[in-house]
Amino acid sequence: MEYCMLETASDNIDEINEIAKELLDKKLVASCHIIESNSNWNWNNEREEAKEYLLQMKTKNNCLKEIYTLIKNKHSYECFEFAIYNFTSVNEEYLNWIEKEVKNG
Repeated sequence: MEYCMLETASDNIDEINEIAKELLDKKLVASCHIIESNSNWNWNNEREEAKEYLLQMKTKNNCLKEIYTLIKNKHSYECFEFAIYNFTSVNEEYLNWIEKEVKNG
């Protein structure tokens, strides 16, 4: 079983909270972390900046398609971040916790 951390961002805290709640309710993720960020990026040849909220999620790789679809249906950005970081851990208890909390894809 492979595990990963996902990340997305939005300037709308209510949107991020709604996404996190639904992912947890559907047992698609084991945990969500919301981190306030001062973000800067290039978009259509212009520099933009905003306060954003990073949503980091721990899950299993076999849930990625369902998570992507849920976020895509709720996200207000035209082009939203959906970064995937695969990980392992020497702490088997941590991986077992993710395995137990996330439904089988």
